[in-house]
Amino acid sequence: MKSSHTLLVLLLALWASPVVSEDVYQLPAIDDETSVLQIYGAADFLVFWPVLAEFQKRHPDVAIRYSEFNTRVLYKSYLERLPRSPDLMLSSAMDLQVKLVNDGHARLHRSDQTQALPKWANWRNEVFGFTYEPAVIAINNKFLPEDQQPSTRSALLDLIRQESNRLMGRIGTFDIENVGVGYLTWAHDRQQSGSYGRLLEAFGTHRARRFPSSSSMLKNVNSGEILVAYNVLGSYAKSWAEQYSNVSVVMPEDYTTLVMRSAFIPKRAPNPRIAGLFLDFLLSVDGQQVLADKADLFPIREEVTGELPAHSLIQQPDTHFQPIPLSLSLLMYADQAKRDLILDEWEAAMKTFD
Repeated sequence: MKSSHTLLVLLLALWASPVVSEDVYQLPAIDDETSVLQIYGAADFLVFWPVLAEFQKRHPDVAIRYSEFNTRVLYKSYLERLPRSPDLMLSSAMDLQVKLVNDGHARLHRSDQTQALPKWANWRNEVFGFTYEPAVIAINNKFLPEDQQPSTRSALLDLIRQESNRLMGRIGTFDIENVGVGYLTWAHDRQQSGSYGRLLEAFGTHRARRFPSSSSMLKNVNSGEILVAYNVLGSYAKSWAEQYSNVSVVMPEDYTTLVMRSAFIPKRAPNPRIAGLFLDFLLSVDGQQVLADKADLFPIREEVTGELPAHSLIQQPDTHFQPIPLSLSLLMYADQAKRDLILDEWEAAMKTFD
């Protein structure tokens, strides 16, 4: 590998500001460049770049341009820039991905790797799950020791009531209007949880703060600016908890939502062949092992060692994990009338207390 290659990647990563609209990272080819792979992704570049680097080892003539967005901005940017298109779309906002695919934006892709996926992670051979993410609660350990932390949503509500003064303005969650995966997990809560209405009221009366990403929530939990963060993506929470003793992770025992990061190749992709090579690497056992070992993401494939893959997780007896499958049912969440209803409920609860 060129000695400057890794250094350039790290400098770019350190230089980039938190995502407001788009951060662009250029990974030059290791050898003479013959093609450029353009990716629109919602995963933090610092988390995802080991996968990109490992792919380049196998294809040293490919340069990579990675554009990082939050999930909803990614969706909007893709549509606004047509007919210009990336080669790959990667996002944890499953409903927005499925809507784009259902509207005819995806290219069919079949391979040994796509066929090896669980059926619930492959929709119409057009969009594919490549990691799973439990939606978890992150808690500041100085506020509450691990053995006293709430294990269910009902227990979380009890905690908010008991510690009302300390938690005023110090609960965090996604800005569901602008963060696609935040909206998806909140909409799923609305459908699944008997505590939804009480949670919404408690968040409103306690002036819950809204954040653009899991990383920004976890940074504030670690510093003590907020004490509880709700529906944080589990891979980020796990990584922060391993690095910082102030952060702990709770997977709610009433149910823990599992969302998938998914990928598709747009119909207008400039380099669909290279996109297919990367997608197959991402779904392969080797690529999934890199996700688990170097990117701290949870793999889909059950052959991966180390991290417990989603396929095994949801087949455990009496599991409380609830996966959201890649299916047509996701269009319910993407329906504009449904979205408006959920956002109106959210704003009605929050606006009095902002």
